[in-house]
Amino acid sequence: MSFAQEFSQQRAIMRVYSAYRFVLAAMILIALIFGPANSTLGITAPKWFAIAVIGYVLFALLALFIHTLFSQRYSQTQLFFEFFVDIGVIMVMSYCSGSADSGLPLLLIVTISAASIIMPSQLSLAIAALATISTISEVAAHTLSERVSAQRFIVAGMTGTAYFSAAIAIRYLSARIVKAQQLAELRRADIEQLSRINQRIVQRMQTGIVVMSRSGQIKLINAAATELLDIPTPVVNNNHYVPAILIDMAGSAENCAKVISIGSRHLDVHVNMSVLEQSKDSDRLLYIENISKITQRAQNLKLASLGRFTASIAHEIRNPLSAISHAAQLLAESPDLQAADQRFAAIIQNHAMRMNDIIKNILEMSRGRSPEPMRFSLSTWLEKFLDDWQPVSHTPLDIEFDKALENDDVNVDRSQLMQIISNIAENGARHGAQTNDKAVLTFRCLKNPSSGAVSLDIIDNGPGINSEDEDKIFEPFFTTQEQGNGLGLYLCRELCLANQIHIYYRRTELGESCFRLQFSHPDRGTLAE
Repeated sequence: MSFAQEFSQQRAIMRVYSAYRFVLAAMILIALIFGPANSTLGITAPKWFAIAVIGYVLFALLALFIHTLFSQRYSQTQLFFEFFVDIGVIMVMSYCSGSADSGLPLLLIVTISAASIIMPSQLSLAIAALATISTISEVAAHTLSERVSAQRFIVAGMTGTAYFSAAIAIRYLSARIVKAQQLAELRRADIEQLSRINQRIVQRMQTGIVVMSRSGQIKLINAAATELLDIPTPVVNNNHYVPAILIDMAGSAENCAKVISIGSRHLDVHVNMSVLEQSKDSDRLLYIENISKITQRAQNLKLASLGRFTASIAHEIRNPLSAISHAAQLLAESPDLQAADQRFAAIIQNHAMRMNDIIKNILEMSRGRSPEPMRFSLSTWLEKFLDDWQPVSHTPLDIEFDKALENDDVNVDRSQLMQIISNIAENGARHGAQTNDKAVLTFRCLKNPSSGAVSLDIIDNGPGINSEDEDKIFEPFFTTQEQGNGLGLYLCRELCLANQIHIYYRRTELGESCFRLQFSHPDRGTLAE
């Protein structure tokens, strides 16, 4: 037991004992004043009894005041003195009462018990010895003025035996209680340490963990769950609730699991709900897993299969396609070719080149390497990237970069991120130049205050994508351009999946066309295995 705990325990016991002492002294004083005339209290020496009682009341009041208002550490001398005064005053009052029927010496058992709890064994036995000596001495003093029977000495001896028995028994029980308390403190410390370890493990888990009531009130949540559910942090005072769709799941009294779309990013997550107790109103434990990890593994398998497929057909398609393109070029160079035939030859060449680009993009996806993530500052890297980047079409372009963001670390593959941003920026510059005199691209870094995840908005001044086509733009071979092949944004999405980046199209508050890249937390994001 620590010194602080020992002192706190001593102070609590002395406060209770001081209150008992004051109540006892006050009751004896009241009995003396308002008691019957034939009372045994103070019958032998009423004057000295009154002085002893009044002095005891004042001493008890002073001790109660000291133990209640002051918090200094107790010395063994101070405690021994207080118990010594208790023994002396009570035995004086017993002597002044004269009769053996006053019962005052029995009150010392409480004093001896209190001393045995808070004082060492030697001092507590010394208190019991003083009480025994005082009891026998009080009987012996009566023999000087009156005839005392031997029975009085026997009673005094038995009372002394009771004092020692009480001191030994209370001391033994007190030692057992202290040992039990120390053991409980050790167990409590172990449990607290295990709780802290479990808390750290839960917080570092990449699977979201939520413990909630049936009404949806959050009782425990880790960082991964706050990020997936877009719950502001810190979650304190049990004043946060999970989204309504999870509350509906909690309405079931049975374990269940389902895939739902949740949060502002509309993430597809797998939620597994377990009822902690066999009760309808018991708490629910939710395991929330971002299935983009599963999608990512499936994507790797798909790319591997696509790589084997494209490798087998590359020669079968590219060789005749090269022959067709070369023949169309030679045909277009013929001086005897009519204008209409030259137009047909140009069409053949253009579509051959388009087919070659499609095969090139497919081969590029199929040969996609596993990402090599590195942690770096997004704004610092993006600033260097924009200094060097220029659109392939060489369209007139203004670039605006909002980099007012601190601690914007991401953990992705630099080269693949460069490929993603280059493709999106190239499309934005082309569409912006088609509808305006000059294309304007705005790059804006954002940060989610609750999860700490970083986002990048790429905004252009083009007409944007029709609302009915927004769900299709990431599908392969979907395009709204006559010369497009529909694989650019599909390739961007595949690279984003490989780097745990969520990409989607949106409109800004001003209605501008915007692609948002939402990065995973650099400490908790999971990359492809």
